[in-house]
Amino acid sequence: MPVRVELAAPVATLWLDRPDQRNAFDRELLDGLVAALDQVRDAPEVRVVLLRGAGPVFSSGIDHTLLADLFGRMPQVPWKHLHHDVQAPLRRLEVMTKPVIAVLHGLCIGLAFELALACDFRVSSADCVFGLPEIAFGILPDVGGTTRLVRLVGAARAKELILTGCSWSAARAERFGVLHRVAADEAGALAAAEELAVAIATHAPAAVGAAKSLIDRSAEVDDRTSLQLEGAFQWALVQQPGLVERFPQALAFIRRTLAEPLE
Repeated sequence: MPVRVELAAPVATLWLDRPDQRNAFDRELLDGLVAALDQVRDAPEVRVVLLRGAGPVFSSGIDHTLLADLFGRMPQVPWKHLHHDVQAPLRRLEVMTKPVIAVLHGLCIGLAFELALACDFRVSSADCVFGLPEIAFGILPDVGGTTRLVRLVGAARAKELILTGCSWSAARAERFGVLHRVAADEAGALAAAEELAVAIATHAPAAVGAAKSLIDRSAEVDDRTSLQLEGAFQWALVQQPGLVERFPQALAFIRRTLAEPLE
């Protein structure tokens, strides 16, 4: 299988598993990722998902066989349908209420970078290289690259990366707000991702899922609508049975974080 699923509740790890092809996305890998995301989405024991790449790199992006398939089908199939198929796993990452952490190393370019941008968090080894080189082929990053990158780093920085086609180091990507954490190596990146996953999994899944959805929607609507959504989401959460019983645990958590704030 091109995507391996490892369950170690409350965390599930999805592996892009074509190391001999640098985890390049062909049709099978794309479909396998959709199936794996559907599997962990519906697993009640899973609260956080890690996305990793087997072998020396996270992913080198789209495989030429997938490109050839898309171009070959274009005369018979509407481009909108083909485009939707490629976007399918990225859209699943966003609509799934469980947070997804991309653990990146070696190489993360093109479609792979767009995939990472669709995740909620990105943790990287210091050696990882990032880029959206589509402009060199006379096309553009069309699977969320222009949209999500602009929202993360602003139009000026996004233009710098997309219009030049040049690559960014992990240090530069972190400085511009693409990466949440950078570690010395892949093992360090995994440790940082697991620490983040544990911190998230400690909290009530309903609240975590609602917060993720609300934050994502707030970036797409006006302030008035966002405030109304806050109230609607909160109303749903306060109806949960056993909510008051969580208060002592919550107060203890707050005391710990006040005593040891993140640097």
